[in-house]
Amino acid sequence: MKLKPLTYSNINSSAINKITIDGNSLSIVFTSSDKEYNYTINNTEFVELLDKTIKNSESVGKFINISLKEKNIEQIQVETK
Repeated sequence: MKLKPLTYSNINSSAINKITIDGNSLSIVFTSSDKEYNYTINNTEFVELLDKTIKNSESVGKFINISLKEKNIEQIQVETK
């Protein structure tokens, strides 16, 4: 059974507007643009840690930035022509 996508909106973040998780896919819409950025989730604990970060009113932008540096998530590069 496939779980329905999990969406976080109304995040108390100056950098992030919306986060959607669907399996091991992550989509982020930043406040600076309506463009959606797509990532692959590499860490099985990422969703739990994200949820904890949001519930504890910690910095979601900082959490995402650290997750990128530690390769817990990796941006999916879209080829442009």
